[in-house]
Amino acid sequence: MKSLNGYLRIGKSKEHGNYGEINMARKSMSSFDIYSWINTTGKQILNQRIDNVYYEGQYLLLKIKIKMSDILLIEPSLRIHFSNRIKPPNEFVDKPFVLLLRKYIRDQKISSVEQIGFDRLIKISLFNNVKLFTELLPKGVVTLVDENDQIIGATKYVKFKDREIKPKIKYVFPKIIERKPWELDYQEMINAISRYNDVTRGLIMGLNLPGEVAEEVLYLSGIQKNANPSIINKEILDNIISNLQKLVRMSLEGKGYIYFVDEKPIQSTPFVSKSILETGGKMYEYEFFDMALDDYFNMIIGQAIGGKLEEEKSKIMHSIEENKILSSKYIEEAEKLEKNAQIIAQNYSEIEKIVEKIKNKEILENVVNINNKEKYAIINFNGELIKVYFDESLDKAIVRLYREAGELRSKSKKAMSSIDDMMKKLNEIEEKIEVEKIKNLIKNRKKEWYEKYHWIITRNNFLAIGGRDADQNESVVKKYLGEKDIYIHADIHGSPSVVLFTNNKNIGEEDINDAAIIAVAYSKAWKAGMGSVGAYWVLGNQVSKSPPSGEYLAKGSFMIYGKKNFLKPINMELYLGISINKEGLPIVIIGNEDIVKERSIVYSRILPGEKKQHEIAVELKEGFAKMFNGKEKIYLKALDENEILLRIPGNSKISFVKRGNLQFSNILK
Repeated sequence: MKSLNGYLRIGKSKEHGNYGEINMARKSMSSFDIYSWINTTGKQILNQRIDNVYYEGQYLLLKIKIKMSDILLIEPSLRIHFSNRIKPPNEFVDKPFVLLLRKYIRDQKISSVEQIGFDRLIKISLFNNVKLFTELLPKGVVTLVDENDQIIGATKYVKFKDREIKPKIKYVFPKIIERKPWELDYQEMINAISRYNDVTRGLIMGLNLPGEVAEEVLYLSGIQKNANPSIINKEILDNIISNLQKLVRMSLEGKGYIYFVDEKPIQSTPFVSKSILETGGKMYEYEFFDMALDDYFNMIIGQAIGGKLEEEKSKIMHSIEENKILSSKYIEEAEKLEKNAQIIAQNYSEIEKIVEKIKNKEILENVVNINNKEKYAIINFNGELIKVYFDESLDKAIVRLYREAGELRSKSKKAMSSIDDMMKKLNEIEEKIEVEKIKNLIKNRKKEWYEKYHWIITRNNFLAIGGRDADQNESVVKKYLGEKDIYIHADIHGSPSVVLFTNNKNIGEEDINDAAIIAVAYSKAWKAGMGSVGAYWVLGNQVSKSPPSGEYLAKGSFMIYGKKNFLKPINMELYLGISINKEGLPIVIIGNEDIVKERSIVYSRILPGEKKQHEIAVELKEGFAKMFNGKEKIYLKALDENEILLRIPGNSKISFVKRGNLQFSNILK
């Protein structure tokens, strides 16, 4: 049975009833989302080649080149879309299922993409007759099957109530919704809706419409969510169908939208939702539904991180409240005992007479209770209840009461001391939660195309890129070097080929020197521990892959024709800093001190040395975080040291760590 969980009702409208009961972020793609994706993006990947397969945490990544991106992200149970955030891991991952996928689907072309029924099940078929089934249902899996539907492998092997996922058995569909709601006839729709107490449940559980679609259809049709299904006649049903078909048509345009309520993301849809916009929500529009999904899931993942830590935080907060109550109770009881001791001391003779009369079994109006077994009485003395023991002198009673009060005050102090310890732990956990949230946002941040290369933005904002290896040296020149761009190379063998993009503008020597840092710092000169190295530059039209007749050029090597323009020797040093990108997330930049200091919140100078790159990366991350407190420190602690490591040329040493001129606190506001 279809669940109502996740059905969003937001804002308020007198005309359309209350839409303000639930304000939860939707956690997965719906069957309607998949229908839209299959009929827009799905068509774009037909006949496209799967260049490679990767596994990144819980994500399966297929490299398929289309206009918007080249990475198709599949997360079982949750989503399928192209992503510009999740990138293939740098290291080779030899998980068995990935190896099977590389064997069976790498370099194969896609023949068809289908939604099974109207459910969260996608079938991607290849021309070699192999199929990939992606289940976005709860406990879903991605399953690879052969031409006979025999399972080759899956993201996990599991036994369900009515089927099993394991190799060498036939793949069986989970129980699915077979028909699209708008394809049912009039009587089928009426019967399906009428089985439930209100039209909302009728549309969601009867017609199998996702909650966000049902909500929008009801809103557009002017029907209150709790209306009885008996109100639906042919005219009203025709209106419902018409509005549903509007959403279907809109979903086939390929655009995407993210909706916010109270500044929090609540859902992404392939249609414009008036029920949200007209009841106080906000909307961001995207050219492609995939890019809206990419951003939306990144937002809600950032919100959901740290479940166990949140549980621990909740327990500690509960303990703090309990200890506060206990501490107050101890103080209250101590004060009561001290007050009783004072009353006895101040009214010694009167109370002594009362006690004597009680011992003589005289009946007194101010005696509330007598316990002969435990030999005490409770007397009401001028409105205060005082407990006195028959075999205890009043002097001893006063001493006992003050002693017991002191013990209670001591217990109160211990309870408060425990609160201090718990508060420290609570602060640590809250910091960990924040670090985990930011860490996830950093991991999934949008990376610019040039970040796979060595890169730098010069002082006048010109981009320069350099190859990390021979393949990339080949790529940066062949793919990107224009005739009027500038090619830079260190005056030493084993230097990156650097392309400085001129954008058809005249570039001064200062910017060329800025870009030349890549060619020098990432050359073999760093590992050799040289003090400085020269470099030269030429225009793009002077660079050629064609060698003189009878000669051969190795991969990553080029012929330079005409005059080389030599630069002054550049010191073998690199300034590395932490800047902030347009998403407000920390990124690592490099360059000379003037550039890096100006654009960083914190930066360092590194030189060739003995420590390995990873050690330097960890040391820098810790050193950067120590320079700050509060939010800034959290952002720096969340930074992945691998991002720092990628920018370190080789074995190094740290000369210093300093604060930069960029004010992080202003950006975070």
